[in-house]
Amino acid sequence: MVIPLAPVVTYGAVAFLALLWFLVAPVPFLSEDWTQMEQLSRVETLFAALDPAREPLRPLQHAFLWTLANSGFDLAGWLPAAARAVAFLLHGLAFWAVWQLARRADARLTAPIVALAFFAVYPNLKMLAWPAAIGSPGRTAFELVALLFLVRRHQDGRARDGWLGLAALAVALGFHETALLLPAILLAWIACVGTENIASGVRRAFAALRDPFVLAACAMGAAHLVHLLFFRPGRVHGAKDLSAIPANVVKAAFALAPEFVRDLGVEGFRGHGGAIGLVAASVAIAAVGVVAVVLLRRGGLARFAVLAIALDLGLAVAGAGFVQRYACLASAFLALALADWSRATKPALRTGLIVLALLWAADSLRDALEIRAAGRGALALAAEVQHLGGARAIAVVGVPDMIGAEEDVPYFNWGGTFFLRAHGVSAPVQLLRERAFRTNSDQGLVDRAHLDALRAAGVDVRRWAGFEVPLATYPP
Repeated sequence: MVIPLAPVVTYGAVAFLALLWFLVAPVPFLSEDWTQMEQLSRVETLFAALDPAREPLRPLQHAFLWTLANSGFDLAGWLPAAARAVAFLLHGLAFWAVWQLARRADARLTAPIVALAFFAVYPNLKMLAWPAAIGSPGRTAFELVALLFLVRRHQDGRARDGWLGLAALAVALGFHETALLLPAILLAWIACVGTENIASGVRRAFAALRDPFVLAACAMGAAHLVHLLFFRPGRVHGAKDLSAIPANVVKAAFALAPEFVRDLGVEGFRGHGGAIGLVAASVAIAAVGVVAVVLLRRGGLARFAVLAIALDLGLAVAGAGFVQRYACLASAFLALALADWSRATKPALRTGLIVLALLWAADSLRDALEIRAAGRGALALAAEVQHLGGARAIAVVGVPDMIGAEEDVPYFNWGGTFFLRAHGVSAPVQLLRERAFRTNSDQGLVDRAHLDALRAAGVDVRRWAGFEVPLATYPP
């Protein structure tokens, strides 16, 4: 009996996502979850939370967090699991769009299956598990949906598809301002997919601008960009300092590689490992470059993917720095390219693609365990501080901002006192740090003299001694 491949892959992808959600569901709200909900809890109405004057320009993200903060449910109970379920459902919508885009680009039955499989296992969990970052899965899902319907409009000429594409683009912009790139990505699709060569593709892209729906999408993106650049001087993310660009380019170049390759490349270029580390990093980035060139030369869907990935990751590098959760949309485009590449009959290439999928799946599970450990450690810290008891003021020094192998899982850079209060700590508590964090933070930066003064004033000063390790008294 022949087992149908499509249902197996589809149900397998759903089961894998369900497993990831199950692993991170018990994790409490952390970091900016608390500060953003605290701010929005003071906003009177949902309509006010949607105010476009609020920074950053992500009204649907603000509306989501306002709903959590004003739900009336216990923020330390089951609500974090429900919030993450919304992100996973949005990711499911992105799955559908990837499947449909693969069908549009390739008539083979296996193309959507392969694309779906790669997109399912790629490690996007750091985005999905952080409710404060709901703008990213929302933007990814609706930007892919917008691309799908506008592609359908271009190919089939139905006005309904054009209207649905523009509506989805508006929703994507409501989740995250970077969706303004969708028109450029759409034109890249039109120029690359189904064209004979670059020249004919460019001519087709220019001709597509005569379509009122394509032109309207371009106008929406351009208007959003002008608004961000010239009418929001207080915006959260401006252009990065030029000195930060090289490091962010390196991070973005390795963003779609398995974690051990990312670590090899990023740490090698940081100077860790000496000359051997630099050589290994250079070899790794050369390999990334070779893959990009091969995909570009292949043309069609593969060429589109390289251009779309460069646009998407390039905006993050130039505008906000780069962290791994920014790679979700790019991972969808790479999944489409790999579906196209999988047509190759060379056994070595197919074996390599299978190994890549297995490495990505392992990275996803590792991320889930790191995030789960973060939640467990945070709850243990709250229980210990609560156990100290009494009305005496407490200061805890040295709780890290980020944790995990790549130090990008938000922990206590923001909202620590809100977290402790919500989890039963009644004594006045302040969290302090003695070193600079990679991100900004509401933890006060202090020196030893300040800690000595606190202790002399009767504050119970404790030092964070390690992950899930009892707090140490100060001074030791």
